[in-house]
Amino acid sequence: MNTIMRFGATTRFRPWLFTHHNYLHRCSGLILILVFLLIFLASQTLVAEDLEEKSAQLDSVQNRIEDVKTNIAKARLKTNILQSKLKKNETYAGNIALNIREIEKQLRQRNKRMGVLNTKKIFHEKALVKQKNALALQIRSAYMVGKNDYIKLLLNQEDPTKIGRVLAYYDYHNQVRVRKINSVKSEIEAITQLENNINRENDALQKLKQNQLAKNIEIGESRKERERILSNLLNELEKQGLELQELQQQGQETKNLLEKLSEGQIRENQGNVAIFEYIPSFNSLKGKLDWPVEGKLFTRFGSRKQGGKLKWQGVVIDAETGVEVHAVSGGQVIFSDWFRNLGLLIIIDHGDGYMSLYGYNQSLLKKTGDWILPGEIIALAGDSGGQLRSGVYFEIRNNGAPVNPAKWCRN
Repeated sequence: MNTIMRFGATTRFRPWLFTHHNYLHRCSGLILILVFLLIFLASQTLVAEDLEEKSAQLDSVQNRIEDVKTNIAKARLKTNILQSKLKKNETYAGNIALNIREIEKQLRQRNKRMGVLNTKKIFHEKALVKQKNALALQIRSAYMVGKNDYIKLLLNQEDPTKIGRVLAYYDYHNQVRVRKINSVKSEIEAITQLENNINRENDALQKLKQNQLAKNIEIGESRKERERILSNLLNELEKQGLELQELQQQGQETKNLLEKLSEGQIRENQGNVAIFEYIPSFNSLKGKLDWPVEGKLFTRFGSRKQGGKLKWQGVVIDAETGVEVHAVSGGQVIFSDWFRNLGLLIIIDHGDGYMSLYGYNQSLLKKTGDWILPGEIIALAGDSGGQLRSGVYFEIRNNGAPVNPAKWCRN
Protein backbone atom coordinates (compact mmCIF):
# COMPACT_ATOMS: atom_id res chain seq x y z
CA MET A 1 0.00 0.00 0.00
CA ASN A 2 2.71 2.32 0.97
CA THR A 3 4.59 1.23 -2.05
CA ILE A 4 1.66 1.84 -4.28
CA MET A 5 1.12 5.16 -2.66
CA ARG A 6 4.80 6.16 -3.09
CA PHE A 7 4.69 5.04 -6.68
CA GLY A 8 1.53 6.92 -7.32
CA ALA A 9 2.90 10.04 -5.63
CA THR A 10 6.08 9.83 -7.61
CA THR A 11 4.16 9.31 -10.74
CA ARG A 12 2.05 12.35 -10.03
CA PHE A 13 5.14 14.54 -9.16
CA ARG A 14 7.14 13.85 -12.29
CA PRO A 15 4.83 15.69 -14.71
CA TRP A 16 4.78 18.66 -12.35
CA LEU A 17 8.54 18.56 -12.03
CA PHE A 18 8.95 18.29 -15.72
CA THR A 19 6.51 21.08 -16.28
CA HIS A 20 8.16 23.22 -13.63
CA HIS A 21 11.57 22.51 -15.11
CA ASN A 22 10.39 23.63 -18.53
CA TYR A 23 8.92 26.73 -17.00
CA LEU A 24 12.17 27.52 -15.27
CA HIS A 25 14.04 26.85 -18.46
CA ARG A 26 11.74 29.15 -20.36
CA CYS A 27 12.03 31.78 -17.67
CA SER A 28 15.79 31.54 -17.72
CA GLY A 29 15.73 32.01 -21.47
CA LEU A 30 13.49 35.02 -21.13
CA ILE A 31 15.75 36.42 -18.46
CA LEU A 32 18.78 35.93 -20.64
CA ILE A 33 16.96 37.58 -23.52
CA LEU A 34 15.95 40.42 -21.27
CA VAL A 35 19.52 40.73 -20.00
CA PHE A 36 20.91 40.74 -23.53
CA LEU A 37 18.22 43.21 -24.55
CA LEU A 38 19.09 45.46 -21.64
CA ILE A 39 22.78 45.16 -22.43
CA PHE A 40 22.08 45.90 -26.09
CA LEU A 41 19.89 48.86 -25.22
CA ALA A 42 22.51 50.08 -22.78
CA SER A 43 25.26 49.65 -25.35
CA GLN A 44 23.14 51.44 -27.94
CA THR A 45 22.59 54.24 -25.46
CA LEU A 46 26.31 54.42 -24.79
CA VAL A 47 27.06 54.34 -28.48
CA ALA A 48 24.51 57.06 -29.09
CA GLU A 49 25.96 59.12 -26.29
CA ASP A 50 29.48 58.49 -27.59
CA LEU A 51 28.41 59.41 -31.12
CA GLU A 52 26.76 62.53 -29.80
CA GLU A 53 29.91 63.41 -27.87
CA LYS A 54 32.12 62.68 -30.87
CA SER A 55 29.84 64.71 -33.06
CA ALA A 56 30.03 67.60 -30.62
CA GLN A 57 33.81 67.29 -30.53
CA LEU A 58 33.91 67.21 -34.35
CA ASP A 59 31.74 70.30 -34.52
CA SER A 60 34.04 72.00 -32.01
CA VAL A 61 37.13 71.06 -34.05
CA GLN A 62 35.48 72.23 -37.24
CA ASN A 63 34.53 75.49 -35.56
CA ARG A 64 38.11 75.95 -34.40
CA ILE A 65 39.36 75.19 -37.91
CA GLU A 66 37.00 77.75 -39.34
CA ASP A 67 38.14 80.26 -36.71
CA VAL A 68 41.78 79.58 -37.61
CA LYS A 69 41.00 79.94 -41.32
CA THR A 70 39.19 83.19 -40.61
CA ASN A 71 42.08 84.49 -38.50
CA ILE A 72 44.57 83.44 -41.18
CA ALA A 73 42.51 85.17 -43.87
CA LYS A 74 42.30 88.30 -41.73
CA ALA A 75 46.04 88.17 -41.04
CA ARG A 76 46.80 87.76 -44.75
CA LEU A 77 44.48 90.62 -45.60
CA LYS A 78 46.16 92.85 -43.01
CA THR A 79 49.58 91.79 -44.27
CA ASN A 80 48.63 92.58 -47.86
CA ILE A 81 47.25 95.97 -46.82
CA LEU A 82 50.45 96.73 -44.92
CA GLN A 83 52.58 95.55 -47.82
CA SER A 84 50.64 97.91 -50.09
CA LYS A 85 51.16 100.79 -47.66
CA LEU A 86 54.81 99.88 -47.33
CA LYS A 87 55.21 99.87 -51.11
CA LYS A 88 53.60 103.31 -51.40
CA ASN A 89 55.67 104.69 -48.54
CA GLU A 90 59.03 103.29 -49.67
CA THR A 91 58.47 104.32 -53.28
CA TYR A 92 57.61 107.85 -52.16
CA ALA A 93 60.61 107.96 -49.81
CA GLY A 94 62.84 106.73 -52.63
CA ASN A 95 61.66 109.54 -54.88
CA ILE A 96 62.33 112.08 -52.13
CA ALA A 97 65.85 110.68 -51.71
CA LEU A 98 66.42 111.13 -55.45
CA ASN A 99 65.15 114.72 -55.24
CA ILE A 100 67.53 115.45 -52.38
CA ARG A 101 70.37 113.88 -54.36
CA GLU A 102 69.54 116.10 -57.35
CA ILE A 103 69.31 119.17 -55.12
CA GLU A 104 72.73 118.42 -53.65
CA LYS A 105 74.11 118.07 -57.19
CA GLN A 106 72.66 121.46 -58.14
CA LEU A 107 74.08 122.99 -54.98
CA ARG A 108 77.54 121.73 -55.86
CA GLN A 109 77.21 123.17 -59.37
CA ARG A 110 75.95 126.48 -58.02
CA ASN A 111 78.76 126.67 -55.48
CA LYS A 112 81.30 125.96 -58.21
CA ARG A 113 79.80 128.68 -60.38
CA MET A 114 79.83 131.04 -57.41
CA GLY A 115 83.54 130.33 -56.97
CA VAL A 116 84.24 131.13 -60.62
CA LEU A 117 82.23 134.35 -60.43
CA ASN A 118 83.93 135.40 -57.21
CA THR A 119 87.34 134.85 -58.80
CA LYS A 120 86.24 136.89 -61.80
CA LYS A 121 84.94 139.60 -59.53
CA ILE A 122 88.21 139.79 -57.57
CA PHE A 123 90.17 140.00 -60.83
CA HIS A 124 88.06 142.88 -62.13
CA GLU A 125 88.08 144.62 -58.79
CA LYS A 126 91.88 144.61 -58.92
CA ALA A 127 91.75 145.90 -62.49
CA LEU A 128 89.38 148.63 -61.36
CA VAL A 129 91.70 149.67 -58.54
CA LYS A 130 94.58 149.79 -61.02
CA GLN A 131 92.57 151.96 -63.42
CA LYS A 132 91.48 154.20 -60.57
CA ASN A 133 95.07 154.62 -59.44
CA ALA A 134 96.17 155.46 -62.99
CA LEU A 135 93.33 157.95 -63.32
CA ALA A 136 94.19 159.52 -60.00
CA LEU A 137 97.83 159.81 -61.08
CA GLN A 138 96.78 161.47 -64.30
CA ILE A 139 94.54 163.93 -62.44
CA ARG A 140 97.32 164.65 -59.97
CA SER A 141 99.80 165.24 -62.82
CA ALA A 142 97.37 167.55 -64.57
CA TYR A 143 96.84 169.44 -61.35
CA MET A 144 100.61 169.75 -60.86
CA VAL A 145 100.94 171.26 -64.36
CA GLY A 146 98.18 173.65 -63.57
CA LYS A 147 94.45 173.61 -63.65
CA ASN A 148 94.47 176.13 -66.54
CA ASP A 149 96.94 174.05 -68.59
CA TYR A 150 94.27 173.09 -71.10
CA ILE A 151 93.31 176.76 -71.66
CA LYS A 152 96.98 177.76 -71.91
CA LEU A 153 97.49 175.26 -74.67
CA LEU A 154 94.56 176.68 -76.54
CA LEU A 155 95.93 180.27 -76.19
CA ASN A 156 99.50 179.29 -76.96
CA GLN A 157 100.88 180.84 -80.15
CA GLU A 158 102.88 177.73 -80.99
CA ASP A 159 102.16 175.57 -83.97
CA PRO A 160 98.43 174.88 -83.90
CA THR A 161 98.97 171.50 -85.53
CA LYS A 162 101.24 170.41 -82.71
CA ILE A 163 98.85 171.76 -80.11
CA GLY A 164 95.96 169.90 -81.80
CA ARG A 165 97.84 166.63 -81.71
CA VAL A 166 98.63 167.05 -78.00
CA LEU A 167 95.05 167.92 -77.16
CA ALA A 168 93.76 165.02 -79.24
CA TYR A 169 96.16 162.70 -77.42
CA TYR A 170 94.92 163.94 -74.02
CA ASP A 171 91.31 163.52 -75.06
CA TYR A 172 91.82 160.06 -76.50
CA HIS A 173 93.77 158.93 -73.45
CA ASN A 174 91.10 160.19 -71.09
CA GLN A 175 88.28 158.69 -73.12
CA VAL A 176 89.98 155.29 -73.16
CA ARG A 177 90.37 155.40 -69.40
CA VAL A 178 86.78 156.43 -68.93
CA ARG A 179 85.55 153.61 -71.19
CA LYS A 180 87.67 151.05 -69.36
CA ILE A 181 86.44 152.26 -65.99
CA ASN A 182 82.83 152.22 -67.16
CA SER A 183 83.31 148.77 -68.69
CA VAL A 184 84.78 147.35 -65.48
CA LYS A 185 82.04 148.99 -63.43
CA SER A 186 79.36 147.51 -65.68
CA GLU A 187 80.91 144.06 -65.48
CA ILE A 188 81.15 144.24 -61.70
CA GLU A 189 77.54 145.34 -61.50
CA ALA A 190 76.53 142.41 -63.71
CA ILE A 191 78.58 140.00 -61.61
CA THR A 192 77.10 141.41 -58.43
CA GLN A 193 73.62 140.95 -59.85
CA LEU A 194 74.42 137.36 -60.82
CA GLU A 195 75.85 136.71 -57.40
CA ASN A 196 72.68 138.05 -55.79
CA ASN A 197 70.56 135.86 -58.05
CA ILE A 198 72.64 132.78 -57.29
CA ASN A 199 72.48 133.52 -53.57
CA ARG A 200 68.70 133.72 -53.80
CA GLU A 201 68.58 130.47 -55.74
CA ASN A 202 70.92 128.90 -53.23
CA ASP A 203 68.69 129.97 -50.38
CA ALA A 204 65.65 128.55 -52.17
CA LEU A 205 67.46 125.27 -52.82
CA GLN A 206 68.61 125.04 -49.20
CA LYS A 207 65.06 125.59 -47.99
CA LEU A 208 63.78 123.00 -50.45
CA LYS A 209 66.41 120.57 -49.25
CA GLN A 210 65.45 121.17 -45.63
CA ASN A 211 61.80 120.62 -46.49
CA GLN A 212 62.63 117.41 -48.33
CA LEU A 213 64.74 116.17 -45.44
CA ALA A 214 61.93 116.98 -43.01
CA LYS A 215 59.50 115.03 -45.19
CA ASN A 216 61.95 112.16 -45.42
CA ILE A 217 62.28 112.06 -41.64
CA GLU A 218 58.52 112.17 -41.28
CA ILE A 219 58.07 109.34 -43.77
CA GLY A 220 60.84 107.38 -42.06
CA GLU A 221 59.06 107.63 -38.73
CA SER A 222 55.80 106.62 -40.34
CA ARG A 223 57.47 103.67 -42.05
CA LYS A 224 59.01 102.54 -38.79
CA GLU A 225 55.56 102.51 -37.24
CA ARG A 226 54.18 100.44 -40.10
CA GLU A 227 57.17 98.12 -39.91
CA ARG A 228 56.40 97.61 -36.23
CA ILE A 229 52.83 96.66 -37.09
CA LEU A 230 54.04 94.45 -39.91
CA SER A 231 56.48 92.77 -37.55
CA ASN A 232 53.66 92.03 -35.11
CA LEU A 233 51.56 90.55 -37.89
CA LEU A 234 54.44 88.42 -39.13
CA ASN A 235 54.93 87.18 -35.58
CA GLU A 236 51.25 86.27 -35.54
CA LEU A 237 51.67 84.46 -38.85
CA GLU A 238 54.62 82.61 -37.38
CA LYS A 239 52.52 81.49 -34.42
CA GLN A 240 49.98 80.14 -36.87
CA GLY A 241 52.70 78.47 -38.94
CA LEU A 242 52.30 80.74 -41.94
CA GLU A 243 55.79 82.20 -42.10
CA LEU A 244 57.02 79.34 -44.26
CA GLN A 245 54.04 79.75 -46.57
CA GLU A 246 54.79 83.47 -46.81
CA LEU A 247 58.40 82.77 -47.85
CA GLN A 248 57.27 80.06 -50.26
CA GLN A 249 54.75 82.46 -51.77
CA GLN A 250 57.40 85.13 -52.21
CA GLY A 251 59.76 82.60 -53.81
CA GLN A 252 57.04 81.45 -56.20
CA GLU A 253 56.13 85.02 -57.09
CA THR A 254 59.79 85.78 -57.84
CA LYS A 255 60.01 82.68 -60.01
CA ASN A 256 56.84 83.63 -61.87
CA LEU A 257 58.14 87.17 -62.41
CA LEU A 258 61.45 85.95 -63.83
CA GLU A 259 59.72 83.47 -66.13
CA LYS A 260 57.42 86.21 -67.38
CA LEU A 261 60.33 88.60 -67.89
CA SER A 262 62.37 85.92 -69.65
CA GLU A 263 59.56 85.15 -72.10
CA GLY A 264 59.05 88.84 -72.85
CA GLN A 265 62.78 89.41 -73.28
CA ILE A 266 63.12 86.50 -75.69
CA ARG A 267 60.31 87.88 -77.86
CA GLU A 268 61.81 91.38 -77.72
CA ASN A 269 65.33 90.26 -78.56
CA GLN A 270 64.14 88.49 -81.69
CA GLY A 271 63.86 91.85 -83.42
CA ASN A 272 66.68 93.73 -81.66
CA VAL A 273 70.31 94.22 -82.50
CA ALA A 274 72.82 94.06 -79.64
CA ILE A 275 73.78 97.61 -78.69
CA PHE A 276 76.88 96.85 -76.65
CA GLU A 277 78.66 94.46 -78.95
CA TYR A 278 82.02 95.16 -77.34
CA ILE A 279 80.86 93.86 -73.93
CA PRO A 280 82.07 90.26 -73.48
CA SER A 281 79.51 87.52 -72.94
CA PHE A 282 78.42 87.11 -69.36
CA ASN A 283 79.41 83.46 -69.36
CA SER A 284 83.06 84.46 -69.94
CA LEU A 285 83.09 86.74 -66.86
CA LYS A 286 82.85 84.04 -64.22
CA GLY A 287 85.12 84.96 -61.32
CA LYS A 288 85.91 88.39 -62.83
CA LEU A 289 82.90 90.49 -61.78
CA ASP A 290 82.97 93.22 -59.15
CA TRP A 291 80.40 93.08 -56.37
CA PRO A 292 77.58 95.64 -56.70
CA VAL A 293 78.70 97.27 -53.42
CA GLU A 294 81.60 96.80 -51.04
CA GLY A 295 80.67 95.19 -47.75
CA LYS A 296 80.40 92.01 -45.71
CA LEU A 297 77.87 89.31 -46.53
CA PHE A 298 74.97 89.13 -44.09
CA THR A 299 73.75 85.90 -45.68
CA ARG A 300 75.43 83.45 -48.00
CA PHE A 301 74.08 81.59 -50.98
CA GLY A 302 72.45 78.28 -50.04
CA SER A 303 72.34 78.97 -46.29
CA ARG A 304 69.13 78.16 -44.43
CA LYS A 305 66.49 80.80 -43.97
CA GLN A 306 64.54 81.25 -40.78
CA GLY A 307 62.70 78.02 -40.10
CA GLY A 308 65.32 75.94 -41.90
CA LYS A 309 63.10 74.65 -44.72
CA LEU A 310 64.08 77.20 -47.37
CA LYS A 311 67.49 78.37 -48.59
CA TRP A 312 68.82 81.75 -49.66
CA GLN A 313 68.94 81.98 -53.45
CA GLY A 314 71.16 85.08 -53.32
CA VAL A 315 73.24 87.05 -50.83
CA VAL A 316 72.62 90.12 -48.67
CA ILE A 317 75.54 92.57 -48.65
CA ASP A 318 76.07 95.05 -45.81
CA ALA A 319 75.73 98.64 -47.09
CA GLU A 320 74.68 101.93 -45.57
CA THR A 321 71.58 103.72 -46.82
CA GLY A 322 72.33 105.84 -49.88
CA VAL A 323 75.47 103.96 -50.98
CA GLU A 324 75.65 103.68 -54.77
CA VAL A 325 74.84 100.26 -56.24
CA HIS A 326 76.68 99.30 -59.45
CA ALA A 327 75.72 96.89 -62.23
CA VAL A 328 78.05 93.89 -62.27
CA SER A 329 77.94 93.80 -66.07
CA GLY A 330 76.28 95.44 -69.06
CA GLY A 331 72.79 94.69 -70.24
CA GLN A 332 69.21 95.95 -70.31
CA VAL A 333 66.95 96.75 -67.37
CA ILE A 334 63.87 94.52 -67.64
CA PHE A 335 62.32 95.33 -64.24
CA SER A 336 62.54 98.46 -62.10
CA ASP A 337 59.83 98.69 -59.45
CA TRP A 338 58.81 97.69 -55.94
CA PHE A 339 58.42 93.94 -55.33
CA ARG A 340 57.05 92.06 -52.32
CA ASN A 341 59.70 91.44 -49.61
CA LEU A 342 62.50 92.54 -51.98
CA GLY A 343 61.48 96.20 -51.91
CA LEU A 344 62.69 98.48 -54.68
CA LEU A 345 64.08 95.92 -57.10
CA ILE A 346 66.00 96.26 -60.36
CA ILE A 347 66.68 93.32 -62.70
CA ILE A 348 69.20 93.42 -65.56
CA ASP A 349 69.21 90.99 -68.46
CA HIS A 350 72.80 90.24 -69.57
CA GLY A 351 71.94 87.94 -72.46
CA ASP A 352 72.53 84.20 -72.92
CA GLY A 353 69.95 83.48 -70.19
CA TYR A 354 71.78 85.39 -67.43
CA MET A 355 70.13 87.94 -65.15
CA SER A 356 71.23 89.85 -62.05
CA LEU A 357 68.84 91.08 -59.34
CA TYR A 358 69.41 93.96 -56.90
CA GLY A 359 66.89 94.39 -54.07
CA TYR A 360 66.31 96.29 -50.78
CA ASN A 361 67.21 99.58 -52.53
CA GLN A 362 66.35 103.02 -51.20
CA SER A 363 65.98 104.48 -54.71
CA LEU A 364 66.16 103.25 -58.30
CA LEU A 365 68.20 105.34 -60.75
CA LYS A 366 67.29 103.41 -63.89
CA LYS A 367 63.96 102.55 -65.46
CA THR A 368 62.74 99.55 -67.41
CA GLY A 369 64.21 99.49 -70.92
CA ASP A 370 67.43 101.36 -70.08
CA TRP A 371 70.70 99.94 -71.35
CA ILE A 372 73.42 99.67 -68.72
CA LEU A 373 77.22 99.71 -68.99
CA PRO A 374 79.38 97.55 -66.69
CA GLY A 375 79.88 99.25 -63.35
CA GLU A 376 77.22 101.90 -64.01
CA ILE A 377 75.30 103.25 -60.99
CA ILE A 378 71.78 101.80 -61.04
CA ALA A 379 70.40 102.33 -57.51
CA LEU A 380 71.04 103.50 -53.95
CA ALA A 381 71.25 100.93 -51.15
CA GLY A 382 68.52 100.89 -48.53
CA ASP A 383 66.17 98.77 -46.42
CA SER A 384 63.02 98.66 -48.55
CA GLY A 385 60.76 95.63 -48.54
CA GLY A 386 60.29 95.88 -44.77
CA GLN A 387 63.90 95.00 -43.94
CA LEU A 388 65.21 95.74 -40.47
CA ARG A 389 68.68 96.79 -41.61
CA SER A 390 70.17 98.45 -44.66
CA GLY A 391 71.88 96.42 -47.35
CA VAL A 392 71.66 95.09 -50.91
CA TYR A 393 70.06 91.79 -51.90
CA PHE A 394 71.96 90.37 -54.88
CA GLU A 395 71.18 87.38 -57.10
CA ILE A 396 72.55 85.94 -60.32
CA ARG A 397 70.34 83.57 -62.31
CA ASN A 398 70.98 81.40 -65.33
CA ASN A 399 67.85 80.44 -67.24
CA GLY A 400 65.85 81.18 -64.11
CA ALA A 401 67.95 79.01 -61.80
CA PRO A 402 69.91 80.81 -59.04
CA VAL A 403 73.71 80.44 -59.08
CA ASN A 404 76.23 81.29 -56.37
CA PRO A 405 77.33 84.95 -56.80
CA ALA A 406 80.57 84.22 -54.91
CA LYS A 407 81.70 82.07 -57.86
CA TRP A 408 81.14 84.96 -60.27
CA CYS A 409 82.43 87.94 -58.29
CA ARG A 410 86.00 88.60 -57.19
CA ASN A 411 86.81 87.72 -53.58
